[in-house]
Amino acid sequence: MLALAVFLAAASAWLLLPQGSRSKGAQRRRQRVPTGAPTLASMAESATARGCLCAAGGGFLGQLLGGPVAAAGGAAAGAALSVWIGHLEPPSVARAREEIDGDLPLAVELLAACASVGRSPQDVLPVVGRAVGGPLSERLAEATARLSLGADPVAEWTRLSHDDQLGELGRTLLRSAEHGAPLAEGLARLAEDRRRERRTTTQLRARSVGVKAAGPLAACFLPAFMLIGVVPTVAGSFQQLFG
Repeated sequence: MLALAVFLAAASAWLLLPQGSRSKGAQRRRQRVPTGAPTLASMAESATARGCLCAAGGGFLGQLLGGPVAAAGGAAAGAALSVWIGHLEPPSVARAREEIDGDLPLAVELLAACASVGRSPQDVLPVVGRAVGGPLSERLAEATARLSLGADPVAEWTRLSHDDQLGELGRTLLRSAEHGAPLAEGLARLAEDRRRERRTTTQLRARSVGVKAAGPLAACFLPAFMLIGVVPTVAGSFQQLFG
């Protein structure tokens, strides 16, 4: 019964995996393996790790349940665990988002410097993309490729304005293209705002480190204090009282 529960959990996890996760397994194995201990989010990028984790969780629940409901419980647990892991953000996506947030102020400043000497954004966007590099360069390369093929800059800035991270840049370029707003001033103001937001986010994360460290510290210190300080005292008192 336990073997059946593990099998059903693994099958449920495998069936719930996105098709892209199965077909791109070899491509992901060729990518650089991230350092550090694996997390549930990193397992979401690997079909094999995700399937094994869901099978282990389903098999463990089946072992706890036992009886005729072990198979059904293990399959349900494997499916639920697979869905939950699938909604976690992969570490590669989080790292790319962090790099884009860090490189965007520099890219906007370079665009502002080029605009101040009369260069159009569509002309200098490839140069800026190569200068900053990283994931931001790849995102800008998409717009650069469409512009090089003759796409309308207004339509491209409109498309960029709907981006989660580059939306403000797209709206600034769009206002300049449609309404003639000063581009260099708008880009310089945007770069300053993004740097201020970056500093605020960094400060908030630094302040939260102490709060996050308090939990593990309390979990280790309080039991040790109880076992070393309180328990011997109480035991000694009872021994003197009843001895």
